Amino acid sequence: MEKENSDWIIGKNALREAIAAEKKIQKVYLSETLEKETLISLRNLCREADIPVLSVPKAKLDSLNRSQHQGVLALISPVELYRTSDLADQLNDRGLVPCLAVLDSVTDVRNFGAIARSAEVFGIHGIIIGTKNSAPVNQESIKSSAGALLRIPLCRENNLTQALRDLKLRGYRIIGAEERGECVPGDMDMNQPLVIVFGSEGEGISRELRSLIDVFVRIPQKGKVASLNVSVSAAILFYEWMKGQRG
Repeated sequence: MEKENSDWIIGKNALREAIAAEKKIQKVYLSETLEKETLISLRNLCREADIPVLSVPKAKLDSLNRSQHQGVLALISPVELYRTSDLADQLNDRGLVPCLAVLDSVTDVRNFGAIARSAEVFGIHGIIIGTKNSAPVNQESIKSSAGALLRIPLCRENNLTQALRDLKLRGYRIIGAEERGECVPGDMDMNQPLVIVFGSEGEGISRELRSLIDVFVRIPQKGKVASLNVSVSAAILFYEWMKGQRG
């Protein structure tokens, strides 16, 4: 749980000052007990700055940070966060054949860090996460990634479904990593713009994202254990993508 004070902006005035100073903020938590006028004012301020806002019970804020938070907490991002569309434009301008990874409700910090580490090692061009049900981007996840989160572009989207739709319109093929996928990596053309979607270990890929996936890919295995850890699956598929590049 995110409890280090160094990761937080605490209180109403501090939040206003941080936004005015264009600090990198991942998300803002507002207590449901805030006065209506204050709640509306802070929501509007965050919306203008394109910062996700969550209204939560006061007990949630207390569990995140024990300070006198006044019903307002903002999670600072220790890394630069991109918009998916901006990253896609940059990759296109560089003439690359890109591969992006989408983490759909991967909430474990160690899995998140391990995936980022593998992505950086094998040359994946960026990682896309949601603002909800995602592992936090903090010092713990950076440590788990061996610093890879400081090197690989990270996109945060309020709506992963819309982000995938936009990438499809740009010509990306959407691959879903799933134990019962209809094909294996060796059957696929990896030398085209790709997005590889990884779901949570408990629920897999969400129904909303499944509807946008062009093909589901599985990793062949001989053992009897039901499935691989999501970070291990990601490392294998990233390696297969790297092998499939020409030039």
